[in-house]
Amino acid sequence: MRPTMFGEKEVKEIERIPLSNNTVARRIDEMAEWAEDELIRRVVCSKYYTLQLDESTDVQGLSQLLVFVRYIWQNDVHEDILFCKPISRGTAEEIFNAIDSYIKEKGLQWKNCFGICTDGARAMCGKNSSVVTRVLKQSPCALWTHCSLHREALVSKALPNDFKTVLNTAVKIVNYIKTKPLQACLFQKLCEEMGSLHTSLLLHMEVRWLSRGKVLTRLVELRNEVTIYLEGKTEYIESLLDKEFILKLTYLADIFSKLNELNLYLQGSNESDIFAVHDRIQAFMKKLMLWKSCIEDGKYDCFETLETFIIENQLQPKTNILSAISTHLSLLKNNFDAYFGEEMKKLDSLNWICNPFHDRLPSSMSTKASEELIDLSEDTSLKNSFNRKQLTKFWLSVAGNYPCLFDEAIKVLLPFSTSYLCEAGFSAMISVKTKYRNKLDVSNSLRLKVTKIEVDAKAVMTKNRKQIHPSH
Repeated sequence: MRPTMFGEKEVKEIERIPLSNNTVARRIDEMAEWAEDELIRRVVCSKYYTLQLDESTDVQGLSQLLVFVRYIWQNDVHEDILFCKPISRGTAEEIFNAIDSYIKEKGLQWKNCFGICTDGARAMCGKNSSVVTRVLKQSPCALWTHCSLHREALVSKALPNDFKTVLNTAVKIVNYIKTKPLQACLFQKLCEEMGSLHTSLLLHMEVRWLSRGKVLTRLVELRNEVTIYLEGKTEYIESLLDKEFILKLTYLADIFSKLNELNLYLQGSNESDIFAVHDRIQAFMKKLMLWKSCIEDGKYDCFETLETFIIENQLQPKTNILSAISTHLSLLKNNFDAYFGEEMKKLDSLNWICNPFHDRLPSSMSTKASEELIDLSEDTSLKNSFNRKQLTKFWLSVAGNYPCLFDEAIKVLLPFSTSYLCEAGFSAMISVKTKYRNKLDVSNSLRLKVTKIEVDAKAVMTKNRKQIHPSH
């Protein structure tokens, strides 16, 4: 048995079981149920939990609702898969009812849910009867977060028409070679003969966050090979011979690569707090204005691929191209403002959470919490041990002495800032439910593949040993 759904330890335990019809499947279900029961026990004990949810289709074309939970256990923050369930229509009502029935069935309390993170789909966050609206009715203190990854992707989609044309043409060039096996094979042989660093292009996928940057960068790197290969085959070669087209292409490769770097940080932001996420986005917005100023001053070193092409070909970019780049950089900055600015302003009044040792007291804070903040800010030992990079752990460490402050801080720090765990979960689902196993109920298998709770396989199997017949 391959360890694709659980660890080596669990695999070895299963392999010791004498096989009979459905025995392995039954053991998988039992271990998944044990992991689920243990998770529910922990979440019930936690006074606070937050949710992250998304829905997507599996290989069978069936819609799956995936929900992750973040909670406090043994004075630390943990996150895990809460459940995965098939849904038929994907409406707000159906999604909420699936979550609500699970919450109630497992004995969880809506009043302890202080956050929900989703994408921007209407069913998830529409104004009147969305999933978020229904959750907030159950838990009015909950904080809704629009996935930062989703917002960043929306920002990066905004392109002036001339750059959009370049992008679309680049995608068509890649698809002309990549989507036809014979063409891809012949192109690979050409690259090998030319001693190229890479031997294939990357296929553009709109649903993948990093697709654009990687696709364009690879095309730029192999543009000479592509030009040779396309000679006499298609009119796309005219674009690759046009220096203005390549100037725009190299800029797009550079700017999308920079957006990719931000995206990669956001993917790992489950380990960062919302203030750190905002800091990184704010810094990127300032860089956009710096790059705009550099371009307008004729300095191109902020975009390495663009600068290299300009130097190698001894070019002086025309005013219309520089103006288009400047306009695009301004557009990106304005879009970041539109998607993140309001949230940043709301959290400005909560800066005491990430710096509790300054002198100012928030006007909206209760008297009791203000008294605690004064005491905490004057605690020299805490001030000396304070680590901004471990903000949540700091507040967990002072929860006993400063309960009011902790209660307000954790409600801001605990919610997810992205739905990346769900996206990673859907990726894991691909290896669990394949076209050869498309009738599989994915819930238990997926839980064992992605859970962070170590399953005590020996205890589970000892408990259920009476169901195993030695004669098998």
